[in-house]
Amino acid sequence: MSARALDKLATATLVVAGERYFDLLPVPERAQRCAFGRLDTALDVIAAHQGHVVVVASGDPGFFGIVRALAERFGPDELEVLPALSSVAAAFSRLGLPWDDAVVVSAHGRDIRPAINACRAYPKVAVLTGPGTGPRELAQGLAGTGRRLAVLSNLGEPGESVVRMDVDEAAKTEFAGPLNVTVVLDEQRLVGQRRVFA
Repeated sequence: MSARALDKLATATLVVAGERYFDLLPVPERAQRCAFGRLDTALDVIAAHQGHVVVVASGDPGFFGIVRALAERFGPDELEVLPALSSVAAAFSRLGLPWDDAVVVSAHGRDIRPAINACRAYPKVAVLTGPGTGPRELAQGLAGTGRRLAVLSNLGEPGESVVRMDVDEAAKTEFAGPLNVTVVLDEQRLVGQRRVFA
């Protein structure tokens, strides 16, 4: 978290975050805490609060993140967004690959079929995954395509992992943690780039 973000956190009277952040960050003792559960409930708590609200999210909250819901509910002029490195940028950096030519989709909390279709249509796709729409389910939808994937978990945190395998193997594998970035590659169609998998 940046120094500016920590300064904002220090003045908060309400902090809205995932439960794990309350143990990791210096949340002021006087601040009310609201753990993300149901998004609409958290938005109602924010709307009812009279004071300085800080919403903590990982990575870039404007990229498939909380900013959309906050802007729709409260208006973009009411927000000050202090993004960190996105999980997608971190994932591609761990793989040593550029991502200006990648398609990025989210399967988190959504039907996984559009993500599967994107992975079939394009040679380099990053998929933000979630419970029930994880790397295994994605790989099951891509079985027999010859695609390779990298599953990146806990990026920037203790226990960070990068697992590379083909989709047929991934379709039978249980992956750690519900939230991952899964990079799916059709190496036959990636022109002029080194192979990620040996």
